[in-house]
Amino acid sequence: MSLAWLPRHALATYLFLVRSMRALVAAVAIFLTADALPAEHQFLSPNGKFEAYTTPADDDGTGMKLYLRHANARESGVLLRQTNRWIDAKWSPDSRFVAVIDHPDGHISDVYVFGVATADAGPTLLYHTPDLHSYDVKWEVAGWDESRREVVLDKEVKHETSGRITHEKIVARIGTDPLELKPTD
Repeated sequence: MSLAWLPRHALATYLFLVRSMRALVAAVAIFLTADALPAEHQFLSPNGKFEAYTTPADDDGTGMKLYLRHANARESGVLLRQTNRWIDAKWSPDSRFVAVIDHPDGHISDVYVFGVATADAGPTLLYHTPDLHSYDVKWEVAGWDESRREVVLDKEVKHETSGRITHEKIVARIGTDPLELKPTD
């Protein structure tokens, strides 16, 4: 389509508007795509009010970040933990606690239990497994006893000398005082 018939000032205005609209359409597409990128793993609380979700920690897709936010929220939420490997999350049946299982190495996993009181308050670290980052020791959440404020854990230990693997059931009391959390990787 030839626009030679338009006066020079009208042609300049037309080109400016067309280019501006193209840039606007491109920008909107980029923002919608970025906002719609799915989380790698999502963990919805049993009451449906919160979700924990993971994203890659690094630009190359390695590692994981675990966030906590209101369910169906558009903002990223609060970063709970970041690792160079992988992270899992398990909710207590009453949605008061979320356990973060951090696997910083194929031979190690640790559990961190956060209290989730209200949507507006940030999560509070209330428990973590002893001797964090112990080699050949893997912790996993096996269950909950909310009435007694306890988390049931499976402690797997690979014994160095015999190569034998043992499992021990540990019932841990979830505290009420906030704990210090070492910075994430």
